[in-house]
Amino acid sequence: MPYQDMPFVCEERLRLPAGRPIRVGSPAWFAWLDQANHFSYQPPSGNDRLTFRKEKRRHGWYWYAYLKRDRKLYNAYAGRSATLTSDRLQQLGRQLLAKARKGHKRPP
Repeated sequence: MPYQDMPFVCEERLRLPAGRPIRVGSPAWFAWLDQANHFSYQPPSGNDRLTFRKEKRRHGWYWYAYLKRDRKLYNAYAGRSATLTSDRLQQLGRQLLAKARKGHKRPP
């Protein structure tokens, strides 16, 4: 379960605390991303949840994805709002889950 009142994406729909769901990739989705600063995402397979945060860098605002597993935080660059499609969210989910699996297999 995402943090209470945090918008979250599940099954290609953005679920907001109040209001109707928004389909990922729609014009309403991109308009919402321009105004938002964070949301969580549940990949199609598994129970893990990623958190996406918009962060200011040198040349503007960019999204970053985070996954916390076994008290370790993994992150990945997600891109600008215009690049956050359903395929990109899934790709980032796979990427961070792979990072977490690699990190968990390190020898003592």
